[in-house]
Amino acid sequence: MKSASIKVGFVVGCLAISGCTTLVEVDLPEVPPQGVMEASVRLNEAPLVFLTTTQGYFDALDSTTVSNLFIGGAEVSLTVDGEEVVLNELCTDDLPPEALAEAAAFLGVSQEALASNSLCVYTGFGLPSTYGAVGKSYGLRAQWSEGEVDYDLQASTHMTERPQLDSVWFEIPETSTNDSLGVLWTAFTDPPGFGDAYRWYSMRLGKDSDFFSPLGGVFDDAFVDGQSFPFFSFRSPQPGVEEVPGEEGFWKTGDTVVVRLDGIDFEAFEVIRDFENSVANQGNPFALPTSASTNVEGGLGWFVAYAGVTDTVVCAP
Repeated sequence: MKSASIKVGFVVGCLAISGCTTLVEVDLPEVPPQGVMEASVRLNEAPLVFLTTTQGYFDALDSTTVSNLFIGGAEVSLTVDGEEVVLNELCTDDLPPEALAEAAAFLGVSQEALASNSLCVYTGFGLPSTYGAVGKSYGLRAQWSEGEVDYDLQASTHMTERPQLDSVWFEIPETSTNDSLGVLWTAFTDPPGFGDAYRWYSMRLGKDSDFFSPLGGVFDDAFVDGQSFPFFSFRSPQPGVEEVPGEEGFWKTGDTVVVRLDGIDFEAFEVIRDFENSVANQGNPFALPTSASTNVEGGLGWFVAYAGVTDTVVCAP
């Protein structure tokens, strides 16, 4: 009798579950594509502008699609203190093979990616008046057409003062079970007056291809205005690089690490912060909903001026 009761309960449970299952069909409206700008200018460096367009959520994505997203033939100009300068267009298809390595280092992407994909960017390389300088205000405008759609994107940003980076050191936590893995501490001083914002990066010499900023690498001075204080950070993994099991997120004794702390304007901080929150919350059903913000008029994306300072630390126990 007990076995029969279990079977009956199982059948009833299955019927109850199936009875609560309803197929929901959602008719998504057609949304016109939008222009996307990802632009930056760093201290003493030329501006770099990537232009793309949005893609449908369920559209196919492959290497050809990615190549087609990048916009060539646009008119892009940068205004610095009232002076407008037309930026140069640089397309990887126009480069000889021997120049791909240098272009990959300049753009911060792999040489293999450039060799297999057509990529157009806009830069002020060779135009000294466009290079990043503390205290300068920048206006950026990009215009192009695709079919019957005209795009006109505009953005502005300001290069803040360089932050005061006091010291950087490597430390193995007392609770660690591995005597060769640790975290990095960074001490810096925030100037008086609310509204300062920062972005933190790191790069292992000889191991990492570029600087990487972890999620949560942007922060403001809402709670630390005018204070000197330290904070620790975990290592951000390189995209596409397989990590050694157990070493994810840590630095290792023997590593030589360059830390960079960038000052950014507050509006740019808000945009990057919202982007990071959106990335961090993907797949989390309990997270608060977030929407990506932008400081680009007429489209999506960001334009950020980075005033950075660096320091180097050798990871030793």
